[in-house]
Formats: sequence, C-alpha cells, structure tokens
Amino acid sequence: MTKPLSENTEVKLSRPPTKKKVKARWLIMFFIFLSTVLAYTDRSNISIVAVTMMEEFGWNETQFGLLSSAFFVGYILLGIPAGWMSDKWGGVKFLGLGVAIWSIFTILTPLAWGFASMILIRFLLGVGEAVNFPSHTSVVSKWSPVHSRGRWQGLNMSGMALGLMITAPITTWLTAKFSWHASFYFFGIMGIIWAIVWMKIATDDPKNHPSVTAEELEEMNQASTSSETNAVKIPWSKMFRVKEVWGITLIYFFQNYNWYLYLTWLPAYFMKERGFTMLKVGIYGMLPWLGAFLAMNLAGLLSDYLAKKYSLTNARRIPIYISFAGTAIFMALGAYTPNEWAALAYITLSVTCLGINFTMFWTLPIDIGPKSAGTLSGIMNTSGTVAGIIAPSLTGFLIVSLGSWQYVLFLGAALALIGAILTRFMVSANRVLE
Repeated sequence: MTKPLSENTEVKLSRPPTKKKVKARWLIMFFIFLSTVLAYTDRSNISIVAVTMMEEFGWNETQFGLLSSAFFVGYILLGIPAGWMSDKWGGVKFLGLGVAIWSIFTILTPLAWGFASMILIRFLLGVGEAVNFPSHTSVVSKWSPVHSRGRWQGLNMSGMALGLMITAPITTWLTAKFSWHASFYFFGIMGIIWAIVWMKIATDDPKNHPSVTAEELEEMNQASTSSETNAVKIPWSKMFRVKEVWGITLIYFFQNYNWYLYLTWLPAYFMKERGFTMLKVGIYGMLPWLGAFLAMNLAGLLSDYLAKKYSLTNARRIPIYISFAGTAIFMALGAYTPNEWAALAYITLSVTCLGINFTMFWTLPIDIGPKSAGTLSGIMNTSGTVAGIIAPSLTGFLIVSLGSWQYVLFLGAALALIGAILTRFMVSANRVLE
C-alpha cells in the first residue's frame, strides 16, 4: 500500500549532512595576509636596488637614509586617524583605499626625476601604507574568536616577512632582466588587483557576509556584540591614562627601531660590509625573513597555547622576553664576528627572534580594548613609525661618520634589552578599555 504523500514529502525535505564549508573568516584573514605581503614588497624593494640607485643618482648613505625616512614621515601622519576611522566606520573600505593609494605611488616611483621628487613619492607611499595595520586590527577584532587572536595576528604579521622574503629574488631577477624600474611596476599592479578583489569579497560586519554561517557567527560571539560595532565610542579621555596603552606604545618603538634598521639597510650591509654580490643577496637575503615568517606564525600558536595554561598576560609576555633577548644576543654576535657567513647566520637568528614580537604587539590592542583595537594599534604604530623615521637616517649617519657597522648593531642590541626590561613593568593583556 502506498504511503501518504505527507510522509514522502517529509523524507524529501530531510537534508543529508552537508560537507564542511571553508569558513568565511579564513578568506578574510588570507586577504589581510596578502595585503601585508604587498605592503612590504612595495616598501622594501627600494632597499634591494639601493646600491644601484645610489650609483645612478650619485647619492650617498646619508641621502638614502633620508629617502627611507621620508616614507615614515608620511606613514606617521595617518597612523592614529586611520585606526580611529577604521573603528568608527569600518576597516574594510579604508584598507582597500590604502592599498590602492600606495600601489599607485609604487608605480610612480621610477618616474621620479631627482632626489626631491623621490622624497615626495616615498612620502605619499607612506601615507597610503599607514592605513594597513590599524585597519587589519579593526577587522580582526570583529572577525576573530578570542581563542584564536594570536594565530590570526601571527599570520597577518608574517605577511611582512614573506613580503621581504620574496622581494629580494623577484626584484633582483627583474632588475637583471629589465631594469631597477621593473619591480615597482610589477608590485604596484599586483596591489591594484588586490584592492579591486578585496572590495568585492569583504564586509566589516561578519553578519553581512554572504558566505558566513550561523555556526561561524556563534564561534565569533557576534550574536552579542555585532549590534554595537556600528556605534563605537572611542574612550579618548581614559585611553591615555592607562598604563598598558603607554606600555605597548613605548616598547614598540624599541621593537621597530631594529626592524626598520634591518628593513632599510640589510641588503646594503651584506653587500658593502660583508662583500656579498646582489645575486647572493637575492638568494641568501631571504633567510632572515624566512626565519621571521616562521617565528611570527609559531609565536601566535605558542601564545594561544600558553593562554590555556597561564594567564593571558604571561601568554603574551613570555614570547616578548624571548624575542627581545634573542634579538639582542644575536645582533651583538653579528656585529662582533669577522666571518661573513657567521654574520649571515647570526643576523638571520636575530631577525627570526625579532619576528616573534610582532604577533604579540598586534594582538595586545585587541586584548586590552577590543572595540578600540584599530585606534590603539594606530597609536602604538605611530610610536613604531617614529622609530622608522629615526633608524634609517641615524644608521646612515653612523656609517658615514664612524665608518663601522659595529656601532649600529650594538646600539640596536642595547635598545632590545631595554625593551625586554620595560615589558615586565608596562605590558599586560588585561582588558582595561571597552
């Protein structure tokens, strides 16, 4: 006897188990990671062709140091406003706009006709890139569950190292095949393509993303917080009275001094001080950044693991101690050794240790004030940008005036030790701001 239609209908309506979908936030985080890769290819390829440019234009190390600092003067102007705007109106649109702007000025770099015009272009490139990290942090604060902040910020920050790692071989190959102009055109076009795709696939509120599921929203605790994200009130009056804000802001200066020292001068150091050819720099110059790439991702996993066993503050502090101590020790050894291959090994280990800190510092603003994470990271990054202005110029001055790289590296090691000491008294992961 035939079963009633209603029963058949019930059978048809029952759904088989669906395959596990790729989570929407994985795509968002991957594109954030890619924007960081592009940011660092566009700001660092000039260091690979530094010797070639100095010879072509007749610049010395002091002039090139000023050129590198011009980027950070532009970068500092928009650091805090970019974070505040990202928190208030959403990081997605500001990130897309920033990538488009800096990509345009990357393309325009070879068109500079002298030192003054190159200074202006690098300045405007810095203005565009200032949006990148504060916008990232604002987006991650909305898209990342608490228990995975470290690993996602580790992935995002590791884009810096990967960008630096691939810049050397790509730039040296394009320079040898065409001219030093070629890498600026190539990386700039990649950024324009990224910006177009990003604006089509990303949303500030995860609830508005077409691919997000109810289960993923529950993981991100959006049910209770997303309604508040469109009306964020930044606690300016309280922000600058909080020890943790001053802590990450001050100590990030010591972190970034060494990062930008390496970023702007490492290829020239290997070529002029250690006798490496440009081809060798293209090959072996990847090693420090490969180490930093691995360290940034492992640091996020380590910190998230430590957070399950200890306090969140200790989970952030312990990797910072390791980072600063290792940076200082291997930096000093790199300055002391007379052997070029030992110097490469020590500097590689120093940059690797340095990479650990980025994951921690860019996770801490989310820990201490998740709704103000973009603004907090903008304040912190402004201090780091001051270091970016000082480090290239001071390094060039010390090289010209003292004639030795040893003093440059010993100074960096001393600053790293100061950062480690201050961490004990000024850094915590307590949520002190709403």
